[in-house]
Amino acid sequence: MAYIGAGRLDQPLEVLELRETADGVWEWVTVRRAWAKVEQTSKSNLFSKVGVGARDAAIVIRRQPLTLHNALRWRGQHLFLTAITENGRNHLSVSAALVTVDQVRLREDETTRAMTFPGVLTELYARHQQEWPMSANELGLVLVTPKTVTLHPGSLVEARDAAWEVLAPHQLDPYKNEYEIGRRVDL
Repeated sequence: MAYIGAGRLDQPLEVLELRETADGVWEWVTVRRAWAKVEQTSKSNLFSKVGVGARDAAIVIRRQPLTLHNALRWRGQHLFLTAITENGRNHLSVSAALVTVDQVRLREDETTRAMTFPGVLTELYARHQQEWPMSANELGLVLVTPKTVTLHPGSLVEARDAAWEVLAPHQLDPYKNEYEIGRRVDL
């Protein structure tokens, strides 16, 4: 491992933690500030197992309490943590995806209460189907949520000014949940 001088850790970051507010809204809250070396790479970070990847960032930060349940904010950009490894005895190497976080609202029904939480939407696929005399598009996305957010198939979520049905959950990852969501749009 190469020596990492303090002068190379010249990018300010915010370390984020997911918390629930008094009114039941989950949000990313800054718990501390830190200095790091941040480089955007030319790779794609596959932060989702069933969706499309995002731009990758390689980060070196001083050793501190940090897990994949946390997130980072750098220059106003949300960094979704995907790997943390020790880098010598004083530093951590962190791999992250540069993503956009949306406020998502789970609609209340007879089995669940309404909830607002941060989620990352990524593309899944788009299918086109010709029906006589009209056409319809079945839009599909993947919603990646913090592990504390649990959704059930058939639930409706609102994101980006549209209602989406939760189609298939992928909940085996210990740090996040992924949900295939979809909606049908007439053309």
